[in-house]
Amino acid sequence: MTRSKKVLISGGGVAGPTLALLLARNGHVATVIERSRSLRATGQQIDVSTLGMQITKRMGLLEKFKTFSVGDKGLRVVDPENTVVAEFPQTGSGRYDLVREIEILRGDMVNVLYQETTDSVKYEFGQIITGLREHESGITVSFSSGPDRDFDIVIAADGLFSRTRELVFGKSHGTVHSLKQSVSVFTVPWQESDGHWTRFCNFPGGRTITLRPQPRNGKTGAYLCVMTPESGELARKSMNDQKAACHQSFMGLDWEASRLLTELDKSEDFYNFDVAQVYVPQIRKGRIALLGDAGYCASPVSGQGTELCFVGAYVLAGCICTYDDCSEALNKYEEQMRPFVTYSQKLLPGVPGIANPRTTLGIWVLRNVLWMASVVTNSWLTGLISNVLEPIIMLFSGRGLVLPEFPEMRLNATRDDGLK
Repeated sequence: MTRSKKVLISGGGVAGPTLALLLARNGHVATVIERSRSLRATGQQIDVSTLGMQITKRMGLLEKFKTFSVGDKGLRVVDPENTVVAEFPQTGSGRYDLVREIEILRGDMVNVLYQETTDSVKYEFGQIITGLREHESGITVSFSSGPDRDFDIVIAADGLFSRTRELVFGKSHGTVHSLKQSVSVFTVPWQESDGHWTRFCNFPGGRTITLRPQPRNGKTGAYLCVMTPESGELARKSMNDQKAACHQSFMGLDWEASRLLTELDKSEDFYNFDVAQVYVPQIRKGRIALLGDAGYCASPVSGQGTELCFVGAYVLAGCICTYDDCSEALNKYEEQMRPFVTYSQKLLPGVPGIANPRTTLGIWVLRNVLWMASVVTNSWLTGLISNVLEPIIMLFSGRGLVLPEFPEMRLNATRDDGLK
């Protein structure tokens, strides 16, 4: 067992509290600061799969996450008349499901992690890092409020546009690479016609609407997406400007557009983001390291964002628990994370634009391809085709990667935490 370390984590989303929980279970002192004045238990629907399921199972969190699963039955591709073009049921196998076995609202996941850590981890809301001074015995940190304090390690887990990353590495460190897709997310009241299936509909101009029902909460998640070179600029504008842009992009469309735009004006949980990836030459510097989206955002369209958060927190905690020297621990973290980051950031050619055609012809082609795929997926040909596709999917999904083992680290509240 290594000596107890004082670790400051900037960011109270998924990655930061997961790391804090693992550190606290191993005798380290973790402090989480969050710039919001309260817990940000909001956000889009996310999933837990493959390596993320392995880690959360070992941590004793998987069953708790399952209780909040939205119960999505699968994905239906529809046309503007709401005719089902293609259907992909959630099978539970996890191999090629477009809707994963455990689909959970980000807010529910954040709440579970907060409840698990609130007794063992100190949280400070409305707080940001304003200065860092590294010295031989640790790091002295200055805050937006309160006196300076000393820590052994500082972790930046504060998202895509991490302020801490910029403070440590400078504005020129790495790249936030926009994929030119703007996404507006909010919830509307659930109604019977929303059912229990995710519905996806294309419109010309690179526009799509996705509805993800949450009947347990009496809500439906609305995702209005548009391919535009101004997605990054729009994400930095005011909420009123973002809502106005949404109206401009989707006004006059068929299907559910009118209903959604009416609810948009009343929405209190609306937010807009630019679909992007983060590439940095290094994820650590001295006693400071990047975690989650701050260091290696794979983007929502990768399907790997939440998994990278869990893998990153697991590997980082394992290295801190294994190596007494802080610099060595963070060096090992960077070394062991690189394969996971490389694979997770690989996108299939044409993503996300391929699912958002700009022309009527492009939409027709996409719908027919998806129809054929759904026929294959729901027939006896699935096994045969999957054997052909497996090598390609392995190349882009990173399946085959194995989590490193950290015998020194305790994952669960009990000792029964072996990988199964």
